Amino acid sequence: MWILVLIGAGLLSALVHLLIIGFGGGVSVICEVIVLHQFAVTHGLLGVLGFYINVIKADSTAKSLGWPGGPFQVKYGFSQLGVGVMGILSIWLRGPFWIGTLVTLYMYGISGLWTHTAEVIKSEVKSKTEIANIILDVIYHVVITILLLQVPGVWG
Repeated sequence: MWILVLIGAGLLSALVHLLIIGFGGGVSVICEVIVLHQFAVTHGLLGVLGFYINVIKADSTAKSLGWPGGPFQVKYGFSQLGVGVMGILSIWLRGPFWIGTLVTLYMYGISGLWTHTAEVIKSEVKSKTEIANIILDVIYHVVITILLLQVPGVWG
């Protein structure tokens, strides 16, 4: 589950950011920094890497997964790039833009939730990885939403 590495990278960069600026700004500043780094680092990397593996390396990625490649894979790669661009733009565009970024992440998350759930339902052998992906997807989005609710100026 390479998404854990990306989430970890966002948390690590947020920790470094907080160590530099200090923790004196209160809960709202800590939450803002964590969300910023999840948007910019975690989803920025997700977008760039997703584009690379699904567009630039489309054939070898499809082959390694045992799936047929095709135009839908390229479309998926560009949608991942869109998620990454939203995340990176969150560095400069704050306030209500972050709601748009969150909604974009929800849509991307729902696509993962949908596909992982479908794999679990159709598979006779229940994959622990697929089930873990479903649980992680739900928990991650709930946590990001709770953190974002603590950031002033986002919700109007």
